[in-house]
Amino acid sequence: MGKIFGYELKRTAGRWQFLALLAINAVFDWYVLVSEIIMGVGHTAPFSVWSCLVYLGRIMPAALAAVLALQAGYYGKKQKEADLLVMAGPVTPAGHFLIRTAVLTVCFGVVCLVAAVTAGVFYIWFFGYYGSVMLILPSLLIIVPCFVFAVSLGHLLGRVHPGLICVVMIIAAVAGSGIVTNGMDFSCAGYFAAVPAGLPAGATGEPEFVMDTKWILARLLYLAAGSGMLLFYGYSCGRKSSQDRCGIYRS
Repeated sequence: MGKIFGYELKRTAGRWQFLALLAINAVFDWYVLVSEIIMGVGHTAPFSVWSCLVYLGRIMPAALAAVLALQAGYYGKKQKEADLLVMAGPVTPAGHFLIRTAVLTVCFGVVCLVAAVTAGVFYIWFFGYYGSVMLILPSLLIIVPCFVFAVSLGHLLGRVHPGLICVVMIIAAVAGSGIVTNGMDFSCAGYFAAVPAGLPAGATGEPEFVMDTKWILARLLYLAAGSGMLLFYGYSCGRKSSQDRCGIYRS
């Protein structure tokens, strides 16, 4: 199983398409930082937790789109033909599904790492700011639910037709536009841009960072929904032993 994971990771992350997606994301990350975050968000400093999380919310749709583009490749016609040979091995359809989801997780982690490094360079270069531990928990509450929900939905739709994964990309793009400003905001850019305006200024002259209970519950709801879809997909893979299941069709 470990060898198959290594093969899938090398085949997915080692392609020039993934490197191109990383480069595009890095350019977009920098653009968001120098065009929007540098001015501060919601009357807060550019290096405030609020502004940092708005940055994360703004770049999240692009990060998800990169991973979803890789995921779509798993359901293409050529890939299905190649899978007939791969699935002839000892790994079950459910095991193969888990391996590919793990590969997508690693790739998404690399995309997020590039975003973090880009932000780190920006903040050090312009402000001499080295980050805050306060970002860890809210960042995870943005990143993990977004990834689990988008990838699980991508698996379900990709099984029907790979082109439907584009629907998930569109949903992510709309969700990251900032239209929604309440706790249900998927990528949270609009939420963290709007909340500071309604809070009193603290000792530093700007609102102190708080995580609203409703927002936390909304994040957990997205995570639960995504996890439920993943479990359903994995269960259906486990129940189907023929090669025409889980996105793999007979020739």
